[in-house]
Amino acid sequence: MPGRLSAVLAVLGLAVGALHTETPPPIPVQIFSLTDLHGYLSETENLTIAGPSGTQQVGGAAYLKAHLDRLRKPNSFLIGSGDQFSGWPDYTQAFANEPTIEVLNAFGMDFDVAGNHEFDREFPFLRRMQTGACYGKPGFDSCFKDSTGRNFHGTDYAYHAANIVDPRTKRPVLPPYWIAKAGSKRIGFIGLGFPGTPTETLSIDGSGFEFQGVVDAANRAAAELKAQGVNAIVVSMHEGGQQGGLYDECKNPTGPIFDAARAMSPDIDVILGGHWHTAFNCMIPDPNGVPRPVLEASNHGRVLGEINLELDPATGDVIRSATTATNHAVTKDVTPDPKIQKIVKYWMDKWTARQERPLAKLDRDLDFATTAESRTGNLVADLYKAEADGDFALVPADLGVDVIAAGLNAGTVTYGEAWPVAGISPITTLSMKGSTVEAVLEQQWIPPAYGCSRLSALATSANFRYTYDLGRPVGDRIDPAKVLINGKPLKLDKTYRVTTSAAMPLHGAQYGYPGFQQYSKLTRAPKMGQEVFLNYLRTHPLLKAPSLGRVTAIPGTPPPVDGPFGPLNLLPQREMTATATSQGSPAYTAAGAIDGNCTTMWHSNWSPHAPLPQYITLDLKTPRAIEALVYTPRQDADVPNGRISSYDVQTSVDGITFTSATQGTWDGSVDAKIARLPAGTTARYVRLVGLAGGADYAAATELNIALAPGS
Repeated sequence: MPGRLSAVLAVLGLAVGALHTETPPPIPVQIFSLTDLHGYLSETENLTIAGPSGTQQVGGAAYLKAHLDRLRKPNSFLIGSGDQFSGWPDYTQAFANEPTIEVLNAFGMDFDVAGNHEFDREFPFLRRMQTGACYGKPGFDSCFKDSTGRNFHGTDYAYHAANIVDPRTKRPVLPPYWIAKAGSKRIGFIGLGFPGTPTETLSIDGSGFEFQGVVDAANRAAAELKAQGVNAIVVSMHEGGQQGGLYDECKNPTGPIFDAARAMSPDIDVILGGHWHTAFNCMIPDPNGVPRPVLEASNHGRVLGEINLELDPATGDVIRSATTATNHAVTKDVTPDPKIQKIVKYWMDKWTARQERPLAKLDRDLDFATTAESRTGNLVADLYKAEADGDFALVPADLGVDVIAAGLNAGTVTYGEAWPVAGISPITTLSMKGSTVEAVLEQQWIPPAYGCSRLSALATSANFRYTYDLGRPVGDRIDPAKVLINGKPLKLDKTYRVTTSAAMPLHGAQYGYPGFQQYSKLTRAPKMGQEVFLNYLRTHPLLKAPSLGRVTAIPGTPPPVDGPFGPLNLLPQREMTATATSQGSPAYTAAGAIDGNCTTMWHSNWSPHAPLPQYITLDLKTPRAIEALVYTPRQDADVPNGRISSYDVQTSVDGITFTSATQGTWDGSVDAKIARLPAGTTARYVRLVGLAGGADYAAATELNIALAPGS
């Protein structure tokens, strides 16, 4: 009996031992990706996205939260890739982006990246978004009561960037990464800011920080995490790319995130992107050839990315073969989250009420014009100078909502009426030679560009007055002796401090003002034009409109000009039609390139992205002898999206068989370009093929056909 009992106990012992030595199951980890929300909280934004069955209605913070809750699993993390709170909807921006932070806190945001728009108001503003510190006048500029009646307290999560460093210490100015617990193991999240932040119009100069490349910074941070025993690593970066498929596809991916993904350390298991406002779900091999997910989740809350990982319970390593990734459209076929709906409604109602708030009484109309001196332009220029204390201010009047967008009627001015007048462009001061100032004044007039000419106007501060002669040719209308600064003539060899919009030093050439890019010692004021304008009205309840008379025109008729390419015999645009391979929307059809209107254009499709080459074809209705094609690029953008830089002009007599007539390259300016065809070219159809262009798009504001002499 004792022997039998011993045997039984031995068998039981073996069984219990076997149970204790079984391999534990992998640890599941779920990562949600949210990027470029830009404060788009309302479900009434009418956002759409192209889906497998056609256009889908998407977006709205309450629907986004509903999708999050529907999908959530254990060990779940909501990870941002930047540009969440700094955006454009009036109901968020009017309250210093605090509504967006309240919503993100309610989402349970775990981690975000400092994108370029997080630097729109420089680094202290990003700090206050995390800490809840007030700026300006509380209750007018910042620190509003939230939907629960509490004071703004900042984010419940932190902002990260391993590649944004203090140039003196070379140390990151924000936490480079965050380590979280996933079951019994840890997972590290590395943040990477947009390297081009200092060249963005709003975040110009990046507050003096050094914005390093993403690959080296990611690899350094990954090595630090590995040294701490963290073997599961995710990169979230404010940089992206594009592809030619739908939001959950990966067709012909291109862009910096894919280049970076192929070079980043194999220790990194997931790469999340942003900034490009595109959607893709790709598996890209790491340097060891092992695939890992590279995903971007669109913008404005239209898409929610999801990555599912499995961690080895012994080592904490990601089991790559078990990784899955999906981009979900934030559709409206679920019940919206009522708590988020309540928060959004609170801020929308608050915005409606705020628009009715009276700010000032105006003694007369504050007129506005983009091509002449106006009282609105004069007031804005005066405010620019007062805020930055330059020698004088020259403020472009034709850049729209970023700088100056509207005037005001006499009488009581409400907050809502004043809101759109002055834009959100940062006030910036540059050191410029007097000769450059003269050149900038001359650049208010652009020679005719064969179907697209421009007359602009620079608003000037009260201490800057000048005279121009309309009887003189373009480029020779300003006499320096008749340019007066504090009553004294402009000195061509003297250096002046010129206050203007941040768009000018960065993108002046693209707006027709290349002189503004010839500067030194750029200084950004901490405030934007809109903020300064609204506070001026608030503190001047009885407002007297500034007078006119800072700019004097000498009337006359200028000598005739042929244009930059000499005399051309242009075929009237009404005698041709246009078709294209793709179009961005009904507002960007091929017809926009032959309507003689500089404010319209053809643009290739961007959602989903139609990769180059893309082309537009002109039907001249009958065979004609052709000398050249004249191309006017898009005129409105502060980045050269769609400006064709490499082209092929093809011709056909039947519209079926096309032959290349000439190929070449163009620069990225707004100026008209020409492609001269070989002598003797005759065709009915002329096709402009964009082989390369800004952001891999093609666009044309105007196209003209120059007929051969004598035809």
